[in-house]
Amino acid sequence: MFDDAHVLCALGGFLVLAHACYAVISYRDELKIAGDEFEGVPVQVAVECAIGAAMCAWGALGFAGEFMPIAAQPRELPPDNLEKMGDFVTFNHRGTARRRKRA
Repeated sequence: MFDDAHVLCALGGFLVLAHACYAVISYRDELKIAGDEFEGVPVQVAVECAIGAAMCAWGALGFAGEFMPIAAQPRELPPDNLEKMGDFVTFNHRGTARRRKRA
């Protein structure tokens, strides 16, 4: 199961993201103890999140396997006699009454 590089990279990416979460939680706890305000995430944690997300993305591409070309399917056109049927054409609708009120 862990013999593929993509699987190892994806698992490593999740571990890096989990460590980044732990680092933010411990950073906030340290700020609470010191009595400082939380203004933002440290740069080290932001870089760690970017690296972990990139590792997860590369690992997920490996799970999918090889890309297959998309073959276009020809569409069937409706028969000509169905387009010219006027059974469902309505000329007496509320749009005409609305137009009359404005004039």
